[in-house]
Amino acid sequence: MLSPKSRRRALGSALALAVVLPLAIGATSVATAAPDAGVHKADPVNTRPTDGVLYRQSFNDLAKNLQARSNDPEITDGTVGFTHTAPKGWAVENDDSMAGVGVDEWRGWSFTTRDFWVDAEDQMRNRFARADNVMAVADSDEFADRNNAPHNFKTTLSSEEIKVTGESAIELSFDSHYRGWKGQSASVTVEFDGSGKQQEILRYDSSSVKDGYDGSVINANETVAVDVPEGAKKAVFRWNFEAEANSWYWAIDSVSVRQALPEAAEDPTSAWVVSDIQGQPQDLAHAFTDLNAVRPDAAGLLMVGDIVASGSEAQWADINKVMDESASIIPDTVAAAIGNHESYTGEPFEVLRDRFLAFAERDRVWDEYVLEGAGGEVPVLVLGQESQRPPEVPMSAEQIDWLKERLAHWTKQGKQVLVISHFPLGDTASASWIPWYHNSYEHNDQLTGILGDYPNAVMLNGHTHYPFELGDWAAQRRTDGGHPDGFWAVNTGAVQVEWDARGEDTAGINEIVTRDINRGLTVDVYKDRLVIEGRDFGVAGAGGTNDVNSVVRSVTIPNPLAK
Repeated sequence: MLSPKSRRRALGSALALAVVLPLAIGATSVATAAPDAGVHKADPVNTRPTDGVLYRQSFNDLAKNLQARSNDPEITDGTVGFTHTAPKGWAVENDDSMAGVGVDEWRGWSFTTRDFWVDAEDQMRNRFARADNVMAVADSDEFADRNNAPHNFKTTLSSEEIKVTGESAIELSFDSHYRGWKGQSASVTVEFDGSGKQQEILRYDSSSVKDGYDGSVINANETVAVDVPEGAKKAVFRWNFEAEANSWYWAIDSVSVRQALPEAAEDPTSAWVVSDIQGQPQDLAHAFTDLNAVRPDAAGLLMVGDIVASGSEAQWADINKVMDESASIIPDTVAAAIGNHESYTGEPFEVLRDRFLAFAERDRVWDEYVLEGAGGEVPVLVLGQESQRPPEVPMSAEQIDWLKERLAHWTKQGKQVLVISHFPLGDTASASWIPWYHNSYEHNDQLTGILGDYPNAVMLNGHTHYPFELGDWAAQRRTDGGHPDGFWAVNTGAVQVEWDARGEDTAGINEIVTRDINRGLTVDVYKDRLVIEGRDFGVAGAGGTNDVNSVVRSVTIPNPLAK
């Protein structure tokens, strides 16, 4: 008879083999040479009629209107990248005192690119990594740099009329990058059918946002539920920004309005997610206990890399001991991804990789698992490093071709897909805007382009140890030529310690360890959505906060394929 541990591992391997082996037999490409690292081109699934989105505005059509630098003293003459021409149906209204003074580029709401904006000055502007090509910016700081800018910077950006006929509730979603200052405020209002009555649905000011720097509203997404009055046909949204001279800024992008999701009608298929354990087996065991307390019927355990500190046999023995002792509560299917700390002993990479594979009970670093539960099948695609670094994640054409094929397969089935890989892709979740996290993958741009075609893809990444409290804990990443909703990337936190960034400018950024933590995720997958909760388990051991088992953040990601 199999031991509980062996039975658990055998079930996970059986699921993986049942799905993967037939694909290997019928695969059309088994090349091992590096794939073309150019921009991915494909015919993405057309989800627009079925995903509940009523309206989208990316501002990207304004790219053809972008002008050269006018009088910003920090931007090189001839650099192209701003316009005050709003999208069709949209409007900008500025306070009269702003006319003819200040820096031309930043007079009221401007439409610009991230590069152009950062050229004016970084000061955390570059951290708006969600920005997709052209975005809208209100910047009182840069406006005040010349020509006797007025004491009051006041500007409003209004949307066109958006049809909401027949809807009782909608959700406004937009990417937001806000840096506050004393006396500064920002708000969003909605007006229905030209009534003249504006309802405030979101507000930032010194009472709700920490002045100077508040990571929760930097590189963030705002999704606001709005009730639609009975019989209303059209809605107009307004983004209002007001500040004293030389305060800070607000940037927005990727505005959408969608039908509000109803209450979930069924139980989900659930998973536990942990990463970056790095020599903390006590905390891992405690995390398992807390996860079991909230999701005892989970279908899978996803371990997103850095399971050990350096990859020694003794460290793997410590982890296997925790797995054995927790076997009665751990879900039957365990899917593990390789991280950088799995190969730091100085031994040959092949030796260290094989220790990981022995733990994962696979014969390659990438694979597929299918979780089974009340919410139906949940595919999990595992990606990983195939050979010695650098780069951090070398990947073969075979692995990338397999990813494309499996994403296409599950998209045809109408499924949301979890993709787990230790490193974040550039400009996705927490800290991936920092240079040393930005290009960890050998084929970063190609992978980002592939995933950008699949709005049903959700990538879970560890490595950075960054706080769940940050605005970019979960990020929707859009790509040139990809689906307008892009894909989601979510930071898995860490079982070990927490890191964070310090510094005004990306070029001089540094990182510090902020505290000891023990954090992970739960994922609940329904037919029409998945819900990810960033959870705090408390630190195990003497003096630890063992009574903590709480939700720090939560994000609901609709299934764009659900009908």
